[in-house]
Amino acid sequence: MKIKVWVPLVITLLMVCLSSYGFCSGTDKFKRSDFPAVLMYHDIKETEINGFDVSVKDFCQQLDWLAAHEYKTLSVHEFVECLTQNIPFPKKSVLITFDDGYDGINTYAVPELRKRGMKATFFIIKNSMGTKLTGYSYLTEQQIKELSVDPLFSIQPHTLTHADLSKISAEQLQEEVAGSKKFFEDLTGTQSETIAFPYGSYNKSVLDAVERAGYKASFAVSDLGLYDHEARFSIPRIYMGIIMGKNNMELFKKSVLNYKSSPKEAFVERFGPLY
Repeated sequence: MKIKVWVPLVITLLMVCLSSYGFCSGTDKFKRSDFPAVLMYHDIKETEINGFDVSVKDFCQQLDWLAAHEYKTLSVHEFVECLTQNIPFPKKSVLITFDDGYDGINTYAVPELRKRGMKATFFIIKNSMGTKLTGYSYLTEQQIKELSVDPLFSIQPHTLTHADLSKISAEQLQEEVAGSKKFFEDLTGTQSETIAFPYGSYNKSVLDAVERAGYKASFAVSDLGLYDHEARFSIPRIYMGIIMGKNNMELFKKSVLNYKSSPKEAFVERFGPLY
């Protein structure tokens, strides 16, 4: 999602803000408040380059805060198991996710996570592996295989090409969703239980395709409750990065402690009031 397309980003952040005002379906089996905080990172760098990045310093501070407050980091399998088997989530737990599969994950994030024994899930774009398609280095196939055998880490699909799933044909949607599931299962020898939507974008057709493909859950950025699906198919995530605002450590704490209210302060700081 680091691809330099700012309009989808603004729309996504607007959706994040709207979701914080309570636009959630009243018929879902699970409500947003049932989920532990789900953090969405992209790239970790020594110095941030754009709004998608988190510096190594900030990332370490965030992990240390979670550790100091005795948060349990969940694997995506543990997260899904709670969802599908109606198991209560641990009281203080969090799911750490990364989108796209940038090389900074392996260079900076993985060592810091391992140092603290923390789990994370990496949503990978199949066609970006081992490339510099957007001017940034992506993880190689071999690096992804190596990460997949580490019990701390999970590899899951972020589609084949990072297309906006809500704007493509039914045939392409099937390939992006089901095709990426099969590819990563074959690559890692593990089950692809979840998928993350590029740009956080989805509609009813996307949710239908995800369910048909056999996914147990899917991740967006916000859940507006606009479609008649269980909440596990549009799980909201907290957008991490310097775009959160200047005081991102304070916003990080607020977001984790009050997951039901997205950090709309950052949106207002960057783009101005919504009304």
